[in-house]
Amino acid sequence: MNSATGNPSSQSLVDQARQEITQIVREVAAASHEPRKRAEYFRFLADRVLRAMAGHGVVIWTRPLQGDSTAGDYVVEHRLGRVTDSALVDEAELVHQCLLAEVATEGVPVVVPPTPGADQIDVPANPMPYPAAIVPIRIDPSTSLPEGLIEVFLDEGGTAASQRGALRFLAQMSDLAGEFLRMRRLKKLSQLLDATDRVDAAVERLHRMTSTAMIQAAWVDAAAELLRLPRVALCRVDTTQPRIVAVSHVDRIDQHSEAAKAIRLATGHSLLPQHGLWFADCQDAPSPSDSDDAESTPADSETVRSASEPSWVVAAHPDSHWRLVGFTSDETEHLSEEVYWGTLNRLLVGGASAWTAARRIESVPGGRWFSRLLVEPDSTSTDAVRNVSVSSRIRRRRANRSRIRKAATWFAAMVVIGILVCLPMPSLVPVTGVIRPVELDTYHAASDAVVDSLHVDHGQMVRRGDLLATLTSSDLQEQETSLLGRQAVLMRQQEQVNQTLMSRPSAQSNSESIHDGREVEEEIESIRRQLEIIRESKDRLVLRALRDGRVDAWRLQERLANRPLRRGDDVLSVIAEDTAWVVDARVPQTRLQTVDNALQSETLTADVGTAWSSKMNLVATAERFGPIVPDPTDGTPSVVMRLSLDQPPKLGDQPLAEMPARVTLHCGHTPVGWFFVQDVVHWCQVQWGGYF
Repeated sequence: MNSATGNPSSQSLVDQARQEITQIVREVAAASHEPRKRAEYFRFLADRVLRAMAGHGVVIWTRPLQGDSTAGDYVVEHRLGRVTDSALVDEAELVHQCLLAEVATEGVPVVVPPTPGADQIDVPANPMPYPAAIVPIRIDPSTSLPEGLIEVFLDEGGTAASQRGALRFLAQMSDLAGEFLRMRRLKKLSQLLDATDRVDAAVERLHRMTSTAMIQAAWVDAAAELLRLPRVALCRVDTTQPRIVAVSHVDRIDQHSEAAKAIRLATGHSLLPQHGLWFADCQDAPSPSDSDDAESTPADSETVRSASEPSWVVAAHPDSHWRLVGFTSDETEHLSEEVYWGTLNRLLVGGASAWTAARRIESVPGGRWFSRLLVEPDSTSTDAVRNVSVSSRIRRRRANRSRIRKAATWFAAMVVIGILVCLPMPSLVPVTGVIRPVELDTYHAASDAVVDSLHVDHGQMVRRGDLLATLTSSDLQEQETSLLGRQAVLMRQQEQVNQTLMSRPSAQSNSESIHDGREVEEEIESIRRQLEIIRESKDRLVLRALRDGRVDAWRLQERLANRPLRRGDDVLSVIAEDTAWVVDARVPQTRLQTVDNALQSETLTADVGTAWSSKMNLVATAERFGPIVPDPTDGTPSVVMRLSLDQPPKLGDQPLAEMPARVTLHCGHTPVGWFFVQDVVHWCQVQWGGYF
C-alpha cells in the first residue's frame, strides 16, 4: 500500500515540476516581447533559468557590438547564484575564458564536466567543481560568433538524460533571449531611421529658408525637439567674445542675463573629438577640481545624474565657428547613443550649410527679394521660428498670395524672355584669315647651287634690275672648265689639219685630212654651244629684281649665306610696290549659309584687324568663295573666302606677307533667339537630318 500510494505522489511532483517549467517558459517568452531594459531582462532571465534548472549559479555573457570583436571578448552581463565565475582566479579564469571562446567558435550547446585544478590556459576546460551547461545566444544565424552565452552550473550527480534535458531547456531560453535582442536591435534601427527622416526633414526646411535670422531660430528649435532637450542655444565664436544668436522657443535674448552668461561660459570649455564632431559635457557651475576632466559620455539610457546637477552639452563640427549649447537634466528623455550622435552631427552640418547659402543670397543686392518670389514659404517652419499660433485661414491666404506672386513672376519672366528672343541683333561671324599681297615675286634657285653673296636685306626697297643675290654652282664650273680644256685641244688639232692641207700632200692624204678637219670643227661648234648654255645658266644664278618693290626675306643672311640649295628652292620674295592686298578668310561650314545669304543680298561687310592688334581698322570687300580647307587650329573643314582690302596693312616700314588676321563679317541682323539656338539646330540637322 505504501508503494502504491507513493507512485501517485511522485508522478504528481513530476507534473508539478513540468507545470512550473512550462509557466517559466511562458513568462520568459512574454518578457522577451515586452519593452524592457536590457539589464532588467537579463536579470529576470537569470532568475527564471536558475529557478527552473535548480542549478548552483547562472552567468550570462555578451559580446561587444564592435565588428572586430573576437571570441575572447565576452564579458559578464549578469550573474546570479552562489557559484559563478567570480570564484575563479589567476590561471583558472584564463582557462574558463578559453572554454567560452571554444564554445562560441563551435556554436553548439555543451555540458562540460568539472576539471578542478586545470591550469593550462590554452586548453579549454571547466575549472569549477560542478558541470557547466553552456548555450550560445544568436541574433543572426549567419554570423560567425554568437552575441552571447548562457552558462549554468549544474548539480554534480546528474545523469546523461537530465543533462540533455537541461541543454534542451537552456537552448529554448537562449532562443527567447536571442528573440529579445533581435527585437531590441530592430527597434533601435527603426528609431534611428525615424530620427534620420526627421533630421532630413528639418534640414530640408532650413535649406528652404532665405533669411539667416529665420534659419538660426529654426535651427535651435529643431535641435531642441530632435535631441529632446529643454533648451538649446546657438552661439557664434568667431569673435573675441562668444555671441548668442538664437535660443530655442525664445523671441528675445537678454545678453546680460545670468542664463546668457552661463551659456557663454559653457562655450569656453575645451571640446574633444568624439563621433566625428567636437563635444563637451560639463556641469552648469563647474568646480576647479573637475574643470579639466576628460570628455564624458553623452546622455543615454544608462546615464545616471543627480537631479541637483544640471549640465550643459556643447557640440561643434570641425573647423566651424558655430556652437550648439544644450541644457540637459535628469528629467530629460534620453536617446540611444546612435540616434543622439547621428542627429547632432547632421544638425550641425545641415544648419551650417543652410546658413552659409542664405548668407550668400543676402549678400547679393535684391537676392532676398528674388528668393522669396521663387521659394515657396514653409508655414510649419515659420510657425516654429516665431512660435505663434496662426489660424488655418491665414496660412491658406499666405499660401495663395505666394502662389499668385510666383505665377506672376514666372509670367513676367516668360514675357521678358519672349521679347528678348524676338529682338533683332547684329549678326556677326568672327573668323580667322591670312593677309596676302596679290603681286608677289618669289625667286628660286635655277639649279643646284650655293649662295655666294646676298646684296639686299629684309624690307629693303629695290628697283627693277637691282642685284638681289649671287649663286654659284660648282657643277657648272667644272663642266665649263672641262669644255674649255677640250676646246683648246680641238683648236690645236684644227691648226694641225690646216697645216697638213697646205703642205701639198697626195690626193688620198688630202681627202683624209679634210674629213678629220670637218669632225674637229663640228665638235668645236658643239662645245661652243654647251659653253653658251652654261653661261646662260650662270647668268640665271644671278638674281635681279623683276619690278620695283620691297624685299620679303626675314633673316636672309642667317638662312641663305653659303647654304647649298637644290633646284627650285625658294631664295627670297619681292612684294610689288603698288600691289593690292587681299584676305583669305576661313569661314566655318556652320556659318556658311549666313555668310552666303548676306553676300547674295549685298549686305556683307567685313572688318579686318591684325592678330596682335585689338583694333579692327581695315575694311574689306567680299569677292568670292574659294576651296574647302581644314582649319589649322582644330582640323574642322572651312571654306576660304577672298576679301579685298581697301588699304594695305602697315607695321612701320616692314613687309607683312602671309600674316594672320582677325576678320569680323557683318551679315545684317538676326533674332536673339536664333543666335542662341542656331548651333543646336545645325547639330540636330547633321545628326538626324537623314531620318526625316
